[in-house]
Amino acid sequence: MEEEILQLLRQSPGEPFSLKEISKLLDRSQFREEPNWARPFVNSLLNQHLIDKNQDGRYFVAIAERR
Repeated sequence: MEEEILQLLRQSPGEPFSLKEISKLLDRSQFREEPNWARPFVNSLLNQHLIDKNQDGRYFVAIAERR
């Protein structure tokens, strides 16, 4: 699932996404059951420094990862 999140964020490198947007775009049916289902995957990507989070809590591809 981490790779799918990265692909989503890479499609719009200048646009940050909220956790709920990521969850909804990747799996609408799971989103209806649990809107924040993607949190563990997003946190893992943050810990690996593959994505970053801005002051608004929105996620985007890490600058180092874009290169």
